[in-house]
Amino acid sequence: MKKLAILAAALLCVAACHKEKKMQTEVWEQSGSFALAEGSTDSISIQVRLEYPVSGFPEEVLDRMTATIIGQALEDTNDKPDIDASVQRYFNARVADFRETNLPLYERVQQEGIEGAILSWEEQIEGYFAGRYKDILSYDVYSYSFTGGAHGMSGDYVINFNLEDGSLVSEGEFFVPGYQEELAGLLSAHLREAMPDEDSYNALFVKDIAPNGNFKVSEDGVTYMYGSYEIGPSYLGCIEVFVPWEELDTLVAGGPAETL
Repeated sequence: MKKLAILAAALLCVAACHKEKKMQTEVWEQSGSFALAEGSTDSISIQVRLEYPVSGFPEEVLDRMTATIIGQALEDTNDKPDIDASVQRYFNARVADFRETNLPLYERVQQEGIEGAILSWEEQIEGYFAGRYKDILSYDVYSYSFTGGAHGMSGDYVINFNLEDGSLVSEGEFFVPGYQEELAGLLSAHLREAMPDEDSYNALFVKDIAPNGNFKVSEDGVTYMYGSYEIGPSYLGCIEVFVPWEELDTLVAGGPAETL
């Protein structure tokens, strides 16, 4: 296992209680390749890259945010987060799963002389701060997994933090009650422009889409993320549908949307 870096300090300007603060972040990056068995050319390749906050807000807020990031990205829960230990546990678990799943087949391949079998896996996780609106900060967790078959699976899952206390902000909390129908209409209206061409738009399973809770904020508006097979075939990848603040108007809780 090779540790690549604990570096890349970055300043991220965020707002809390209507007063601008600066939050310093760092990036933990680690990757490695692990053979299925001694002498085997098959392996699992794992890469983890996570941005996390280190200063600028009270320690309990930073710890809550980091614990949530680790929990969502690595499925590892701890009230006092230790990103190094969490990454190591993630690596160990994925390698163990890879070997437990593939060693029986590998032994059969060796015994029967089967040619062309490929048992390698690939895992990638990347997490980064993706935008803000007032005291709401979005964090995007991207994942890619290949465990055999025709292609791998990828996805983007967004976490939205309340910078006042580091808690999560749900879709229902961000928007006013009864927002669903009007927001669905806006998303459907912007779906065509989100697609690269007319053929891609026509390939969608559904064109009247609804909010799915997976959204990120920015100075310009809200972007909803729809994963593979959610509203279209896998080859279209993650579909991002953007709605500007001026169209959201009074749908945002706390009053009309305002850019920062």
